[in-house]
Amino acid sequence: MSAQPAASDVEEAGRSKTPSPSGRLLLRMPPDLHGELAQAAEREGTSLNGYIISRLQASLGRPAERGPASEATGVPAPSLRRLLIANVIIVGLASVAAILLLLVAWLG
Repeated sequence: MSAQPAASDVEEAGRSKTPSPSGRLLLRMPPDLHGELAQAAEREGTSLNGYIISRLQASLGRPAERGPASEATGVPAPSLRRLLIANVIIVGLASVAAILLLLVAWLG
């Protein structure tokens, strides 16, 4: 009795299995389309990969998955970026004002 399967069994088993998608895809596209997609992704404050995935989901009628930033706050990523920049500016101005007040108090 042989411990190895017959060649016909191996061939049959190989045909019946359908590989599951890996989630990875190499896609070739015209450079100008690549550039337009990259600009659109930047305008929306997301990665090129995330932008393409959301557009593909929309084309299939699936709701787009939200990224971690907008999921946690309920604020879309571009708005969140603007709010963070405004926050940094306000904190910077408040710091400068505090330093000026300290200087006036110390010198005056």
